Amino acid sequence: MKKSYFLFVLLFNVIFSQNHKIDSLNQVIKTTKNDSIKVDTYNKLSWKYIFSDKEKALEILNVTEKYALETNQKYGYNSFLNNKGIYFDVNGFSDSAKIYFEKAVAYSVKNKFPIQEQYSYNNLGMYAWNKGKYQDALNYFFKALKLAEVNVKINKSIFIDATLNNIGLIYQEMELFEKAILYHEKALKIRSKREYSQGEASSYNNLGICYKELNKIKEAKNAFENGIKKANESKDKTQYYNNLQGLAQIYAIENNPQKALELFLESYNRPSEIPINAATKVKITSEIAELYLKLNQTDKAIAYGEICVSEIEKDKNSDVYEVNVYKTLATAYYKKGNTEKGSFYNELFYEKTTLKFKESSAKALQELETKYESEKKELELVQAKNENLVKENKIKRKNYLIYGAFGLAFLLGLIGFLVYKQQKLKNKQLIKENELRQALSKIETQNKLQVQRLEISRELHDNIGSQLTFIISSIDNLKFFDLSKEDFNKKYDTISNFTRKTITELRDSIWAMNKEEITFEDLKGRTANFIENAKISLQGIQFEFVYPKEYEKIKLDSKTGITLYRIIQEGVNNAIKHAKANKIVVTIDVNSERTILKIYDNGNGFDYKTTEKGNGINSLEKRAKEINGTIEFVNQNGMQVIVKVPKT
Repeated sequence: MKKSYFLFVLLFNVIFSQNHKIDSLNQVIKTTKNDSIKVDTYNKLSWKYIFSDKEKALEILNVTEKYALETNQKYGYNSFLNNKGIYFDVNGFSDSAKIYFEKAVAYSVKNKFPIQEQYSYNNLGMYAWNKGKYQDALNYFFKALKLAEVNVKINKSIFIDATLNNIGLIYQEMELFEKAILYHEKALKIRSKREYSQGEASSYNNLGICYKELNKIKEAKNAFENGIKKANESKDKTQYYNNLQGLAQIYAIENNPQKALELFLESYNRPSEIPINAATKVKITSEIAELYLKLNQTDKAIAYGEICVSEIEKDKNSDVYEVNVYKTLATAYYKKGNTEKGSFYNELFYEKTTLKFKESSAKALQELETKYESEKKELELVQAKNENLVKENKIKRKNYLIYGAFGLAFLLGLIGFLVYKQQKLKNKQLIKENELRQALSKIETQNKLQVQRLEISRELHDNIGSQLTFIISSIDNLKFFDLSKEDFNKKYDTISNFTRKTITELRDSIWAMNKEEITFEDLKGRTANFIENAKISLQGIQFEFVYPKEYEKIKLDSKTGITLYRIIQEGVNNAIKHAKANKIVVTIDVNSERTILKIYDNGNGFDYKTTEKGNGINSLEKRAKEINGTIEFVNQNGMQVIVKVPKT
């Protein structure tokens, strides 16, 4: 439901006395010969229908417009423009409403109708309020207030308390409660002087809400009690229940749950002719459920909690209270031993709490901006009000301002220059520090790379060097033996195969030395080539290579990369030579802490604890240790070699 024209009192409403009955208005239209009275009565009649019968309201508005233009009733036409804007706003056509309110402002200025101009700005304020544009709403209301302060001197039937009340409510929406109190007190003072008890009840309710939010419990309690008193005087049951709910909340804060519960139940069980909207019903049932839970009346807490949930489902605009009721229901069901229901509402509670935290964080940023803008605008307004006083002293203060400005400019310039010099020096220092860090980092990287290359060079010397020595010795020994052609060819093939293997290892070592880093993609390519060659030369053995696709871009240092590759070669060769396997699977996986290599074969396996270690096992253990890794031999449905290397 909109705030405008329904929940809050508009100045525009004052002109249309609510004591008029529709029948009597129709009778005036039929009998009067005064065009001004007839147009005014049409406007009153359309107002009566705006909130109850939109089709009838539109019909009368169209008649009003036509008749006002035909009879040249400008004041009545101005009232029609405002009424037409209110009609559109109430029925959800806010853009059209704004157009008519702005037309009403322009028309009232053109024809010098200050009271109509006041009403129009007030209506624009309500429009902006409904759109959530609080700063725009304040601007419009302050314009209406300025006009009202002049109009009240001309027409004693005009009052400014409604506009003051609206300004207070805007500040209340913006959670600027101290400012809100200032304007609510001004409105209350006027209403008390008028002996307008209905308005006093509303002002006391607004003050009670603001004091409660500022944790001024004594003042809030006093305000709500006065509100109840004034509501009873005016026989306004709606204001009575509004203040009653506020007082119930105060008793809850004062840890008097029994008294709070009594007042909330009275408000909830109000007579059917007193309206209670969905949001109010949700709020009251949520509070009742929580109070019953405090009083250990679990069944009643659940009953009212479920009513509250049902009302929230009917009106999604009331979901602001859902977190509290979910928490209450979760606790109540747990107490009853119904863990399923308790868990259900507990999960809802945490889900909605998280969501509302995110929303409140975003809202907090927006409110900071709004608060800054509102205070800035208010300062401008105060400056505008004092403009006349400033002009009177302008000549006298002119020279002082000029000298002060020059002095301030010089001071600011000096401070700015010093800050600039300091910042420039700081920037130079930061640049130098950054260059030094980069240089140290580069040196550290080069040192690591050099260490890796030295280790690979040492491997070249130890492994490749010894293999080349073996090849040369084998070739030299051929001339000392008188071999048959068949034996010679066998020896030659052995030396040739060993030489190819040595060349392959030499290429692998050079490949690793030429890289600062090795990606899994590089390792995959090398390993895949090795396995493909093994497939060709060894028919009947099934090979699989599983690598982490999502980690292809993860890099290893060259030493780790070539060593893992060597372990794969060694492990696969051991499985081929000794295990009598027909399936070999190589798997590489990566997690946040380590790289894990697994070589599995479905051969006959061996017991690591009892088997005498040969060159193959010793070589694997040595290589794993070189890269700070661990190696494990698992004999289960074949043999699995597991190497774990910490990530660097």
